[in-house]
Amino acid sequence: MMARVLACLFTSDTGSTTAAELVARLQVSPASVSKAVGWLEQRGLVGRERDGRRERYAIDEHVWYQAWLASVRSMARWEDLTWQGADLLGGATPAGARLGATSRFFQHLGRDMIQAAEHWRQTLADQP
Repeated sequence: MMARVLACLFTSDTGSTTAAELVARLQVSPASVSKAVGWLEQRGLVGRERDGRRERYAIDEHVWYQAWLASVRSMARWEDLTWQGADLLGGATPAGARLGATSRFFQHLGRDMIQAAEHWRQTLADQP
């Protein structure tokens, strides 16, 4: 359902739509749309904007950059949790060593993802 809602937003001329329009277009319940929009909004893929008395769900031109940054935050949480586990178990134990290595992996991956996001943002900023 999340993919269907996102596809509707991407294929609309304005990049935005109301919940009622999504319900009609997808032929699903309002609850299904609400749940899908909530999930997409938590991940920074969809935003809300006011249109008079109605609320519209929208994507902006930086949707993938925002989604990428949400992934970076997720990597940081994994790094922190695995580091805590390694610290709790001790680096000298096999499980602690695995968690320490996992933490370093997520740390490295997070740094690479930030660099890639910034590179892409700069590339887009330089384009007309």
